[in-house]
Amino acid sequence: MNNIENAVERHYLRAVTFLVILILAGAAFWGVRRFAPAMFLGKPDLIAVPNDARPQNRTNAGTPNKPELLNINTASADELQTLPNIGEATAQRIIDYRTQHGDFSSVDDIQNVRGIGAKTLEKLRPFINAK
Repeated sequence: MNNIENAVERHYLRAVTFLVILILAGAAFWGVRRFAPAMFLGKPDLIAVPNDARPQNRTNAGTPNKPELLNINTASADELQTLPNIGEATAQRIIDYRTQHGDFSSVDDIQNVRGIGAKTLEKLRPFINAK
């Protein structure tokens, strides 16, 4: 009977050790995902809107493939929908605002469109211009 008790105790100890190791590995994985999520995302892809009407500005010798910013005064609804946080309804409101009030004089003027506030403007700023 003593041999059986020792065998059960050894297997119990191995099972507990395995579970502790599994919990520690899971906690480490969770910590990495929580505090360094970029390790799991890879490189983010940026959406570049091609503008066939005008060739891209190639004045910067250091960045010849830098995409042109989207002009909010001339962009179509489809082009506006490629921007972050801009859906079909918001794109139409931008076009309606442009029609009623004329061109935007600066990027900041897009805040006058209903549904676009300061937070949305900051997300849009790297992708748009008003020239």
